[in-house]
Formats: sequence, structure tokens, C-alpha cells
Amino acid sequence: MAQSCDRLINGLRGVGYQIEIIHFIHRGKVFKRKQQKNGGYTAINYEESEPHTLNITWNYIKTLGAFDYVVSFGGYLSIIGTPIYAQWMSTKLIIFLRGNDFDTAIFTPRKRESLQYALQQSALIFSVSSEKQEKINRWVPDLSVHFVPNGIDLTDWRPSKSEKNYAKNWKAQHASNKICLGLIGQLKPKKGIQFFIEALTKTSLSDEIHLLLIGDIEEDHQRDLSEKGLSYSLLPFQDRYELMKYYLCCEAVVIPSFYDGMPNVMLEAGSLGVPVIASNIDGMADLITHEQDGLLFQVGDEDGCRKVLYQFVSLNEKRKDLGEALKAKIIDQYTLDHEINAYKKYIV
Repeated sequence: MAQSCDRLINGLRGVGYQIEIIHFIHRGKVFKRKQQKNGGYTAINYEESEPHTLNITWNYIKTLGAFDYVVSFGGYLSIIGTPIYAQWMSTKLIIFLRGNDFDTAIFTPRKRESLQYALQQSALIFSVSSEKQEKINRWVPDLSVHFVPNGIDLTDWRPSKSEKNYAKNWKAQHASNKICLGLIGQLKPKKGIQFFIEALTKTSLSDEIHLLLIGDIEEDHQRDLSEKGLSYSLLPFQDRYELMKYYLCCEAVVIPSFYDGMPNVMLEAGSLGVPVIASNIDGMADLITHEQDGLLFQVGDEDGCRKVLYQFVSLNEKRKDLGEALKAKIIDQYTLDHEINAYKKYIV
């Protein structure tokens, strides 16, 4: 979420939009605005009371001047506060819905009503997957919902010689003569980690595959990996640029999510020429064409997951062709410039 927000703000500011960021945090004591290029940043301490926090935030926002839009980008407080702020300012509301924003709120009773109200008050709604767009339209008809996929800023996203050497040495040390599959990011239950472990252990591929897991993982999952005798490495969550050398260790990145948005991991890996194996849900289905630039399986289908694992292993040297095809598609259609230009069509 933070990465997507930073990318969008920097991209929009880069083409001339003036943006004031209001960031609710669980630390800090005072409002302190930092001047930034084409806008500013203010962190506001969440005081554990939603009404109190939103009231004092309004007192601050109204001192900043007039705005053309009020934008909600993730978070329950934002969904509650921004529709009211937009009305008090007599301006338009925009909602950016990523993955969790919709998936969590729609099935949480106290959040669902707030989300529905916010959507109904919006002039524009943006979703990062076509499936989310369709769900919103069916749930609350007659809304202005637009599908704009995530992009990736490729400016500095090029591996150095040292990173390539690191990946080569790491693989020789940890996954020699094995196919290294990466599961990378916040490895929450929705990401399907346990599902994937179960699917893998029911194949005859366990001895051929090494799993590289990077991010937070539940203790039960880690214990399960050991008890099932799977070859794996577990690393803590990494900064985006620290991840680059680990992407290069992988023959493929696996995203077995039950539901999602459009994972940055998919774009980061794919733009390096690393193939992606994923469930055919949300942003993965939007980006990947099965057997052309990646492999997809029916979400939650163990048999389907096992089938594509066998298929991927059998491709041998042709695995690289999938990665190169995905890289070409991302460069052609999913860069930051594509993303920003898509938003510019609507936010004028």
C-alpha cells in the first residue's frame, strides 16, 4: 500500500498536480507539515478515538486552503472522513481502492456501511483490478468506477553486475541444482501460502524445488515447511531495492492468492524477466495470459496448482521465454507513465 501510494503521488506531482498528504499514524504528538515538491506531507497521530482524530484533522485541513478534490487512499479512517470533508469543502471525492480496502471492508459489518456511503458520495472511483471494478459496480450500481492497473517505475529498476553475481552465488549456496520459487511480500493468509505448501507436498517435485520466502510468515507455516521436509530459505521483509537481487535468484515468483489487488511483486519480478505462477484472480488475471507470459491456475484449486508446477518444471529452458514475454508486456503497457496517463484522463 505505501509503495503504491508513494509511486502515485510522485508520478502525479511529477506531471504538475499539487498534492497535500494527510497520513494517519500511531506515533507522534503534534501536527507537523513538511514542505515537498508540489505539495506537502502531514502526519497526524491516531488518538484511538475515530471521531476525535477526524475532527481535529478537519480543523487542520480547513487551514490549508481550497482543493479541487479530496482523495481517499486506503484505510478505514480515510473512508470514514473523506466523504464528509469533501461535502464541507463543496468539492469532489475520489476513492482509490487497492486490494485490502475492498476485500476486508465488504465483509466487515461496521466497515461495509462506511465503504458503501463513501462510494455513493464519490465523483470518481479507481480500482486496480477489473474484477474489483465489476464487484463494485454490481454491489452499488451506477457508480463511476474505472480500472487502472498498477504500474512500475523502471527508472532505477535495473540490476547491477554485483546484484547478478550475488544472485548467482546465493543460488549456488542455497538452491544448487534445484528450481528456486519465490514467495515474496506480506505473506498473509489471503496470499495462499498454506494452500501452496499443501499443493507442493502432494507432488513428486519436492526434491527438485527450493522455496525462497521473504516477508512475515506465521509460525505454523514455517513449522509446516520443516515438518514436510521442504527445502526452503526464509528471510525477513526487505526494502524494494534490496529485493532485486533475490528476484534474480528465482526461476519464478509464485502468487497463489485467494484474493488480491495487483501485487507490486508481480510487476517487479516480471519486469526483471522472472516468470510468474499465480492464481487466476484479480490483478494476476489482468496482467498474465496463461502459457504466453506466465502460468495461471484456478484460484484455490490444488489440482490446478500442481498441474502448472509440473508444467513449469517441464518447460526447462523455455521458462525464460515466459519471463521475457512478461517483461516485454510490462514495458509496453504497465509502466508508471502508463499508470499516470490513465489517471490524467479522469482527474482534470
